[in-house]
Amino acid sequence: MGTPIAEQEIRKLMDDEVWGTLIAIDEGQPYAIETSFAADETSLYTGSKLGGRMNRCLARNPAATFKICDGDHRGHKYRAAIVESQAEILTSREDILYCLKIIFTKLSLSTENIEAKADTYAAGKGSLALYRLPLRKLGGIRSARG
Repeated sequence: MGTPIAEQEIRKLMDDEVWGTLIAIDEGQPYAIETSFAADETSLYTGSKLGGRMNRCLARNPAATFKICDGDHRGHKYRAAIVESQAEILTSREDILYCLKIIFTKLSLSTENIEAKADTYAAGKGSLALYRLPLRKLGGIRSARG
């Protein structure tokens, strides 16, 4: 049985991990994808394929949950957190540029030509749809063993 963790530990987990699970509702059923992400003080940023199933789900219903976890391969020691939110599909160049910068920086990716990428995505011509999930409701647990 897990032990609840404080918001400070949830935010540390969000800082430490680079992959999580974005969960939305598709015709009344949960649908999830694994995706990279980054967070600041107020929001979590992530993306999916433009025009893909997740993008269509969030366009119809912005209710979203994002799950982050780490642990050993047997599940004896773990931390897990969820963000329950409403996904905002980013359309302005400014928001898209910020999202790209925060994710690329976290993943240690080159930010060369990031301005051009933001222009492409803002014009609806990129391969990704980018999202902001405000950090309104956070929850988390960790194993009793650690």
